[in-house]
Amino acid sequence: MSSRTLDDALADLDRIFAVTRASRSRLGLFPAMYRQVTRSIHRAVREGGLFDDDERLERVATIFADRYISAFDGHHAGGAVARCWHTTFEVAEGRRRRMILQHLLMGMNAHINFDLGIAAADVTGEEIRLLHDDFVRVNEILFVMVDRLQGSLGDVSPRMALLDRLGRDWDEALMRFGIREARAMAWPFALRVAASDEPARRVVIEDRDSDAELVGRLITGGWSPVHVVGRLIASAESDDVPAIMDTLAALEVDPFVAADAPLVTLEADDIRLGSRVSRRMRRG
Repeated sequence: MSSRTLDDALADLDRIFAVTRASRSRLGLFPAMYRQVTRSIHRAVREGGLFDDDERLERVATIFADRYISAFDGHHAGGAVARCWHTTFEVAEGRRRRMILQHLLMGMNAHINFDLGIAAADVTGEEIRLLHDDFVRVNEILFVMVDRLQGSLGDVSPRMALLDRLGRDWDEALMRFGIREARAMAWPFALRVAASDEPARRVVIEDRDSDAELVGRLITGGWSPVHVVGRLIASAESDDVPAIMDTLAALEVDPFVAADAPLVTLEADDIRLGSRVSRRMRRG
């Protein structure tokens, strides 16, 4: 088992933040936000009292972060990475302008829909169901981050700020629902990975990678509602990538504000993510 800790993962996330900020690369938008979530979880496991098993949750969070770090480093070195991450990095480095939120959603899609279930299964194996309640508690930290994110984006995205004012709480609710759905589907995926032998595990993971890649393309491609609205919003957003990254990096999340939130059971039907996505593609 890896001897790496969440401190090691945070050091690598800081490195990625510094490298992408110096090069003014939009590859840095997702890690600028994600490292703040990781810092929040780091605080929670160090102070204790939020999770049932701090040591186990830290191992999950470390392996989870390491999957993103490995994908970034592999891409940076010109190596092969998972298809969903390749699509995410390709969009971030592309010439077509997209709104900040789309870049963040692309990263969250690859990391939650693909990496999360694998990380959970790698740590817990056959005892994965013991992780369930702590898995849900992490949701609440993400919901707090979404609330903070919506307010901060207004500083660099004036049309997003206008949308936020006009929409009252609907946009935050929509993002929270999206995260909840993604993580709810990540749980049965984790159960399948944990229950599979090595040959079956490879097939399950390859299928999931394909599904997550398709979701990523829906977020940014074609004429999906997200894409159409995104073009309008992106045209008025700041071009100052370091400033955007600094805005995202200033987000602070207190993990204990969610300590009393009711747990939501994530025993969702074990349905492939692609089945829903494929129907959406056919309708489009």
